[in-house]
Amino acid sequence: AFLIWVPAAIYLALEGAWASAAILTVWGGVVVAGIDNLLYPILVGNRLRLHTVVAFVGAVGGIVLFGASGLVLGPAVIAVTVSLIDILKQRLSDQPEAALTPKRDTKPSRQSRAAPGRE
Repeated sequence: AFLIWVPAAIYLALEGAWASAAILTVWGGVVVAGIDNLLYPILVGNRLRLHTVVAFVGAVGGIVLFGASGLVLGPAVIAVTVSLIDILKQRLSDQPEAALTPKRDTKPSRQSRAAPGRE
């Protein structure tokens, strides 16, 4: 949207239509940018089951890394990463505690029971 209304506002200003250029600039800067920056993360976040802030950071980071396609790729990469972390947590929590902790020997070994000086 930015690529459309900014050149149009510049063109209007160069043609001498200052009022139209100002209205278009305010409209693009407030309404269009507000929708892009607020509504998009909410919609994408709900669909991908991400928090709004995480979806917004994903969208902005995606744009920085991938360009225009990053608007979709950024939140998708974050959603896949969060899903993989959830799967890893679930698999680790399904394992019994005995498999995660080293086995302790409760009986003393023969060598530790031997009298001092005898081995």
